[in-house]
Amino acid sequence: MAFERLARFYRSCLLQIIIVGLVAFCEPGIWTALNNLGAGGNAKPYLNNAANALTYGLMSVGCFLAGGVTNKITAKWTLFIGAAFYTPYAAGLYCNNRYGNEWFLLLGAALCGIGASLLWASEAAIAVGYPEEEKRGRYVAIWMSIRQMGPLVGGAISLALNVNTAHVGKVTYTTYLGLVAISSLGAPFALLLSQPQDVIRSNGTKIPYMKKTSLSVESRAIWKQLRNKYMLLLIPVFLAGQFGATYQGNYLTTYFTVRSRALASFLTAVVGAAANISTGLFLDLKFLSRGTRSKITYIFVLVFVTASWIWNAVVETKLSHMAEPPAFDLGDGPFFNSAFTVYIFFRFFYEVLQTYIYWLMAEIKGAQGDGDIARTTGILRSWESIGSTIAYAVGATHWPNLNQMALGFALWGVTIPFTLLAVFGNWNVAQTIGVEEEEQTDSSSLEAQRVVVNSDGKD
Repeated sequence: MAFERLARFYRSCLLQIIIVGLVAFCEPGIWTALNNLGAGGNAKPYLNNAANALTYGLMSVGCFLAGGVTNKITAKWTLFIGAAFYTPYAAGLYCNNRYGNEWFLLLGAALCGIGASLLWASEAAIAVGYPEEEKRGRYVAIWMSIRQMGPLVGGAISLALNVNTAHVGKVTYTTYLGLVAISSLGAPFALLLSQPQDVIRSNGTKIPYMKKTSLSVESRAIWKQLRNKYMLLLIPVFLAGQFGATYQGNYLTTYFTVRSRALASFLTAVVGAAANISTGLFLDLKFLSRGTRSKITYIFVLVFVTASWIWNAVVETKLSHMAEPPAFDLGDGPFFNSAFTVYIFFRFFYEVLQTYIYWLMAEIKGAQGDGDIARTTGILRSWESIGSTIAYAVGATHWPNLNQMALGFALWGVTIPFTLLAVFGNWNVAQTIGVEEEEQTDSSSLEAQRVVVNSDGKD
């Protein structure tokens, strides 16, 4: 009996989400921890921004294809391969920090781009595709909050090692050693994941997945997804979402001492986890309809992310007009408090936004058929990567921080009407995908989708 309960728990959705969270903790979590230090912990942001632009440039193509790869070799093996390719980036930062080596960092960034393409698409497909509908919000929150443990642990290590470094510059090279070790654990964790047909949902339903697929099936299915107008409306918020994070990294590097950056990295993880959990719990409230929850959350995000940008604009304008950039250290007075707090404030609401848009992605009508969730996550994360590529390419230049802030703020404004239409429209999509095997010949049936927009916003 005890063994049976243990076996059921091992196959449960909850454990699958925890495993994906642990992989995310070791890989994108540690990657985020390194970048939360500002410029990957380096004194100047330009090389690391160039490396990140390379990573996201590869991801912008790779994520688009990764959904098909996930359907072909399953999410488990896609996640495993993706996780294995992350560690060279962290090792490259260590070598660059200690020895001044640049080529290994760029090689690590390229490998990370390939691995992240696979990992991003597969982890998101698992996190939003495995859970039961009524538990999706909290499971997305669990996944993202475990991922936040990467920045939390990384920030704690960095803060402990750099607490006495009261000047601008790079962090000590020993900061990277523990983070490289943690990053190497992601691939082994991925091997613990169950295949979708083996997962036991609490409500007894099965997880849709592709039993057999081919290039022609995936091509036609992706083309069908690209015609989903609801998904197209979400592309701007995915594309522009990373601009703020890139600018914030440059902001932190330019104006704060090493130990201030280390503290910011630690606190970012704390508030990020709080944002993920609270948003996920709200999105699963049963006494409100899904449409109402979605609208309330987006209006909340809209108001406070916009407020964060306005506050950041005021602070950045003052900083940019100073004769010399300040080197803010802990306890430097009211202006430090404002400049530091706006960074944490922004990161909190950025994580609220991230949790919400992944939940919203799973709500795309017609995206729950066999293999569709992997394609949808791949397509949208591809656009997210395109936005990040542009953001980090801009960050790799010597373009003033004030201009980068203005660009990020403007792009956030561009996303608003599209996301409002997606959230407040009433979308009804009827579509199916069938895949049949006849004498070693794959064929697919993709019914045309019908999208109806009801502007009155009824649920």
